[in-house]
Amino acid sequence: MNNHKYQIMRKLYTIIGLVLCILLPLSAISQNETVKKEKKKKEKKEVNPNFKHKFTTFHLEARADFEYDYDVTQWSNVNSPLNAVTGKVEQHDYGFHGDYFNFLLGGEIGDHISYFIRQRIIPHAGTVNFFDNTDYLYIQYKFNDQWALRMGKEALFVGGFEYDAPPIDVYYNTHYWGAFPCFHVGVSAIYTDKSGKNKVVLQVANSPYVKYVDNDDNPHNNWKKGLFSYNIYWNGNFGPFHTLYSINMMEYQRGKFINYIALGNQLKFNKWSIYVDYTNRAAGFDKFFNDFSLASRVDWHVSPSVNLFAKGGYEQNTSGQYYTINNTDVDVDMLMPNNRSYCFYGLGMEYRPRVYPDLRVHAYVANSVMTLPNDFASDNGWRNQVLTANVGVTWWLDFMKFLPEKLKN
Repeated sequence: MNNHKYQIMRKLYTIIGLVLCILLPLSAISQNETVKKEKKKKEKKEVNPNFKHKFTTFHLEARADFEYDYDVTQWSNVNSPLNAVTGKVEQHDYGFHGDYFNFLLGGEIGDHISYFIRQRIIPHAGTVNFFDNTDYLYIQYKFNDQWALRMGKEALFVGGFEYDAPPIDVYYNTHYWGAFPCFHVGVSAIYTDKSGKNKVVLQVANSPYVKYVDNDDNPHNNWKKGLFSYNIYWNGNFGPFHTLYSINMMEYQRGKFINYIALGNQLKFNKWSIYVDYTNRAAGFDKFFNDFSLASRVDWHVSPSVNLFAKGGYEQNTSGQYYTINNTDVDVDMLMPNNRSYCFYGLGMEYRPRVYPDLRVHAYVANSVMTLPNDFASDNGWRNQVLTANVGVTWWLDFMKFLPEKLKN
């Protein structure tokens, strides 16, 4: 009997021993995992909150149009009566084409650092350097609510609402807008007053004249010309009245500058808005008002889905200013040819479906006329007129709408 009890107790102790042999290591592993989790939580808490990342912009945008152009060029001999047409060429061009395909990415790192990128996605490399197809690539450090420092590539700070608009939103334009190589590398100091109504920017960047390529130069080295632009910019917001003003000094040869005074004025209300831009360009005080661009646009938001607009402008350059590159005279003003005037006007509409406002359909009709007067002894009179009808679609694919909340914040 006693022997039987002994055998039972022995088996019981053996089973208990085996269970302890299994449970003790598992307990140690569990405790070790708990320690690791606590350590990770502690490390997570110790991560510097100043380096927490948040996306502010993350999307693709594209625009495609069908366009018809009726192009008429007329010219007359200097010895013929004024406005007498002695030659005429007509041309009809039409078809589908893609205008823009851009990738945009922006974000904030903590409370002080932000960045923004806008990259044009096109099949061919830039003509000057790799970053020709990069409109924006900058990083900004915000010292406080008033002061910030920005470094990298972006648009030169020039006043005017046509100039300020994203290119994908500009359907027809001033000659000045279309000819301006405005994206350059530089540094900007930005001041915003406590009311938030005024922003002032001081910028030093490469001059747009680095794009004027000397025939014997390697275009990839054009930045080595040492040409700079110096820009002072003011963005004002006073209720319905807004300003985009600037004074700019663009270096076209070392130590030689052309001055821009750009004055953009806008009235903006719930249903309608209007802007008027005036840009004066001069390489000397005696040339003021000889070379300028004037543009205006009116928008009427008929409904949340429908916008009607009208836009027009006038430009001229009678400054007669040239400088020499490789024994060739070129215009000091690279944005409007010498001894020419340009006039344009048009009407259009935009439609965004309420169910999907990231899609926009547009249509417009516009007319433009470039004129070389025939009262210049060295040239024949010349006139080019283009009548354009255009219908297109713009699409924004906003990845922010699909990102998990933890990536947004």
